[in-house]
Amino acid sequence: MASLGEDRSELQTETETHLSDQPTQSARGPRVDIQISFDRQTHSYSQAEPPRIFITITSRAQHPITLYTWRGPLDPKGALSNNGYIITDLTTGNPVRTTRIMVNRGPQLRVRGSSDDPFFLTLQPNDPVQLSTGFGRGGGSFKPDPRAVVERGWERDENGNERKIRRSTQATGVDGLEPGHTYSVGLDMEALERYRWAPVTRDEILVDYWREGSYVLDYPWNTETPLDFRVRDATMQVLD
Repeated sequence: MASLGEDRSELQTETETHLSDQPTQSARGPRVDIQISFDRQTHSYSQAEPPRIFITITSRAQHPITLYTWRGPLDPKGALSNNGYIITDLTTGNPVRTTRIMVNRGPQLRVRGSSDDPFFLTLQPNDPVQLSTGFGRGGGSFKPDPRAVVERGWERDENGNERKIRRSTQATGVDGLEPGHTYSVGLDMEALERYRWAPVTRDEILVDYWREGSYVLDYPWNTETPLDFRVRDATMQVLD
C-alpha cells in the first residue's frame, strides 16, 4: 500500500553538478558522466502527453560497474515519485517541490526473472547507456496538469472534471509546473551518492533461483566509496 508524502527539492545552481566538488567528501570511485535531455524543449498543457526525458550514462571506469537502481535517480520512472529529479524554476530561482510516494514492499531479490531483475544496471567502460520515460505521472500515463490544478489535490476524469480521489499536490515531472516559466531538470546528487555498486556485471550478481543469500542486501556491494557522478542538467520551457 502506498501513501503520499512531501519533500522539498534542493536548489542546484550549476549546469553540471559534481560530487567531487564537495569539500568534505572522502575518496571517490570511478567517474560516471550523466547527460539529461528531452525529446522536445517545450511543453504545453494542451498536449496530451508529457515530453520524454532521456538519461544517458557513461562510465569512465576501466571495468564494468553494476548498480541496483530501484526508485533512485537512475530508475527514470520510479524517480518521478521519489524525489529523484531536482527541478528548479529558473524564472523565480526557486526549487520546485516534487512528489514522493512512500512504498511498503518486501526485501528486494537478486534473482533472475524476478520483479527486481530489471533494476540491475551494468555500465561497460565508455559505452553509453540511455534510459528514458515520459516526464509526468506514471511515466506519461496521465495527461499533465498545470500547477493551479495540481495544487487542488483531486484526480480529474477524461472530461477534466474533478473526481473525489486524492492525488499528490506536488510536481511530478511537468505535471504541476507553472505556465510561462522555464525550468532546469537534474538528478538528486545525494541519492546518487547512496547507490550501492560493484565492479562486476549483473550476471555475476544475479542468481537463478531463490535461496539463502539471494536478497539484494546479501551481496557484498561497495558502500564505502561513492561513484564520482557528473551530471549535466537539461532545460524545459512550459508555454501555457
